[in-house]
Amino acid sequence: MSLHEVTGVILNRRDVREDSRLYTVLTHERGKLEVFGRGIKKAKAKLGGHLEPGATVKLTLVQGKTGETITAVERLYYPNAVMQSLEKLATLGFILNLVDSVTKAEAQDIGLASFLQEAIGRLESLSEEKNKQARFRMWFTWHVFNLIGLGPELQTCVHCRKSLSESGVKFSPLLGGWLGMECRDFDDKALVVESQTRDFVRVLNRSAWEETELFKIDNGSEKTAAQITLSEMHHVLEKHLPSEKFIDFVRHF
Repeated sequence: MSLHEVTGVILNRRDVREDSRLYTVLTHERGKLEVFGRGIKKAKAKLGGHLEPGATVKLTLVQGKTGETITAVERLYYPNAVMQSLEKLATLGFILNLVDSVTKAEAQDIGLASFLQEAIGRLESLSEEKNKQARFRMWFTWHVFNLIGLGPELQTCVHCRKSLSESGVKFSPLLGGWLGMECRDFDDKALVVESQTRDFVRVLNRSAWEETELFKIDNGSEKTAAQITLSEMHHVLEKHLPSEKFIDFVRHF
């Protein structure tokens, strides 16, 4: 019997059979894996409490005929403070859903795995303010897209590659970036974006969280940036994330 170890973050879990679960884990060594927790729901099972979504774990796995099974777990980190806040819990669900949706099985991405762990750590100490949480989700989304090679064109018109004017610029999820005045008709559904929002989108894409958190912008422009982020996300994923419904619930709670 061959045993091997992996380290990563639990993205998701789902019940299978009466007493077992299937876990989705983003690992440093092998990318995203689905591993079986046999008997994990039994009253005397010792491993289940360590395997909560958002936890960083070291797993010992054994290969079987139908897949890999967890034989031992060491929990390395768990965001306990997140569990005490509906806002933070909503954000955690969002970032786990997003990473799960953009990653393929066994496609190793050490940069993304490390960034996810970093983001969960930041979320622990982040303010519970709804606006701050929403900005963090935007920042996380754009950085994930950049890490997987789907970041937008932010310097010039995505169609003609010319410099952008100060006004009348659109953001096109369909084409993957800004459309200048001469090319704005190539996507009639794209939003017109003013210069302050464009600057904020660049910060969301290119800057560390500390700079993004302190960026000054009026509420209307930030809402436009949120619309752009959501439209880009839905275009890339071709679906809505399940966690979006929970975020909406918390927002109006």
